Amino acid sequence: MITVYCLLITEKSFSLHPTPYTPHPTPYTPHPTPHTPHPTPYTLHPTPHTPHPTPHTLHPTPHTPLPTLF
Repeated sequence: MITVYCLLITEKSFSLHPTPYTPHPTPYTPHPTPHTPHPTPYTLHPTPHTPHPTPHTLHPTPHTPLPTLF
């Protein structure tokens, strides 16, 4: 009797009631990663502007007064 009872249980567990195949497809929603370029910062290392100015040396012509003709 015990064996028959066990068989009934196993038969019941193997009686498949297939649930209808209803796939719920997730809609194709691509989440594109925004194009965020990480540009290397434009770091100009300018050579410091060190002008070597020629010293302002005026060589004034000496004031030679015009001779008065009178």
